Amino acid sequence: MNSFTDKNQEIALIGCGYWGTIIAKTLIELNFKNISIYDANKNNSKTLKNKYKNLIVENKFSKILENDEIKNVFFATPPSKNYKIVKNALLHKKNVFIEKPGVTKISELKSLNLISIKNKCKLMFGYVYCYNDYIEFIKKTLNKKKLGQILYISFHRQNLGPIRSDVNVADDLSSHDLSIILYLFKKLPKVLKHIKYSLLKKNIYDISNLHMKLKNIYIDINNSWLNPKKIRTLTIIGTKKMLLFDEMNLDEPIKIYDKYATYPKIQDFNKKFFKSKALIHVGKNISPKIKTKPALANEIKHFFNSDLTKNKPITNYKFSLKILNVLKRI
Repeated sequence: MNSFTDKNQEIALIGCGYWGTIIAKTLIELNFKNISIYDANKNNSKTLKNKYKNLIVENKFSKILENDEIKNVFFATPPSKNYKIVKNALLHKKNVFIEKPGVTKISELKSLNLISIKNKCKLMFGYVYCYNDYIEFIKKTLNKKKLGQILYISFHRQNLGPIRSDVNVADDLSSHDLSIILYLFKKLPKVLKHIKYSLLKKNIYDISNLHMKLKNIYIDINNSWLNPKKIRTLTIIGTKKMLLFDEMNLDEPIKIYDKYATYPKIQDFNKKFFKSKALIHVGKNISPKIKTKPALANEIKHFFNSDLTKNKPITNYKFSLKILNVLKRI
């Protein structure tokens, strides 16, 4: 099983569209030398080859499957098309990295897992935020209870496109936010209400508002691929402090606000004056400096260095199954 340090190993990328191009760029920046690419749309392969001359274009998927030197295959292909081609790769004993949510059916996910176990292959899903250094900082902050008791979390992930034709906006975008919740808390919340709108195409919704609860924490996930402005924020409200992660703010992506609101206890009231008013505390805010590396580079390194025993991928079959179960219930 090839490790991250073997830059001369042969690897393959299936799917040369928007995200496949980003994966290819990252692999090249990580100094991998022998990258074969394939896309059912030959124009996509040609376009990617024109950008990165050292890529090796394969015109047939079967050529990659039959190449015993290729042990690791990356899939950046539509979830509705993935089951058959990923199954073929696993049957040919390839380690598979597949972009989230992987497939559209739980039965397909379970089938791929069984094949990977039988053939002793790695099966990892690309939930890139679980390898994001800012999310890792937030996880440590929560574990140290620096925000106090968590009361509320809100996610806003909006943009104009890319608009999918085979999955809903929740499958495409909410899966990111669900993966963050699962990574931070090791559990997923219960869905209280789901409000969704199909504006462009019947039966595929473009706007999604998920209202959820995890123990005593209320969580809202708002996603849209029909928004004029790109928004990616995560807000956490605690009893002591508040945290904002704004990916679009390149100078200060994380801010911790020494602010909170609370009602005084009844015993603190004057006997003749019982009008309750929330008390607002405002202290010093900070923007911590965090050393970061590109999340996708972290994720790819994790894929190569993980194994089937002690160091299993974080975003493995069980991780992906939990998220897909939630998506199928909404």
